[in-house]
Amino acid sequence: MKKQWVLPAPAYAHYVCYPEFLGHYNHFPQHAERRSEGVLNSYNLHLVFEGTGYVFQEGERIPMGRGSGFLFPRGAYQQYGSDPRRPWEVRWVHFNTAISLPLLEEADQSRGYFFTFDPDAGLESIFDELFELSAVHETRSEPRFSALLYEILVTLLQNSEPLHGSVPLEIRHSIRRTADMIHKDCQRPWTLESMSRLAGYSSYHFLRLFRSIMGKTPNRYLSDCRLARAKLLLVSSDLSVAQIADQTGFHQSSYFIKVFKLAEGMPPSQYRRTFGS
Repeated sequence: MKKQWVLPAPAYAHYVCYPEFLGHYNHFPQHAERRSEGVLNSYNLHLVFEGTGYVFQEGERIPMGRGSGFLFPRGAYQQYGSDPRRPWEVRWVHFNTAISLPLLEEADQSRGYFFTFDPDAGLESIFDELFELSAVHETRSEPRFSALLYEILVTLLQNSEPLHGSVPLEIRHSIRRTADMIHKDCQRPWTLESMSRLAGYSSYHFLRLFRSIMGKTPNRYLSDCRLARAKLLLVSSDLSVAQIADQTGFHQSSYFIKVFKLAEGMPPSQYRRTFGS
């Protein structure tokens, strides 16, 4: 099976990202590409969902199987293809973007980003919607094309790691599950030790992993969760500031007011007057 679509340039020229050429190959053993440097002036993303194939990086042949992928930057030399004996099922997209994401920066700096990803992270369904829209292209679908591509990139950002990455996906998922539980029960009197126990790591190891994966310390994340809940209660309830402080884990209203003002640039009472209905 070989399906591919070329999209016309969008009528609106300022989308943060937009697909140009995309496809889905399955049971296509002849699939092989070799492009000289400077030929393709767009990013080239390939994700392998079944079967096997290969990609070359600086003369080294790198095997690609289920849950692996690669991203070439604009203008890079490219060589890759399917294993004729076990042809890969690959979903791919050529695109341009003005945004800066770590995986794009890695591809730009290294002339190629090679990674593993979670095949169960929902990427297939996102690609399938892209394919359905491409098959019956309509100008009104342009915002959705851009949104779906952005969703693919951010999903990969959260569910992939370099082929020789230092933080395996299982650990990333474990830290994110812990973050979700902290968010759900942010009113609890969490400490670094109690959060670490929940994740099953020492405090030192948990702090390092959490900061690497979530982009902030556990205590900063906890404070952000509490502030988000407090803002919702301020605009949607008649609870007093002291009651909101207690229900969001701050407990002391003076400390809550201090933290809130530092984060929002105004005290809770003013926030309520400004944004409350």
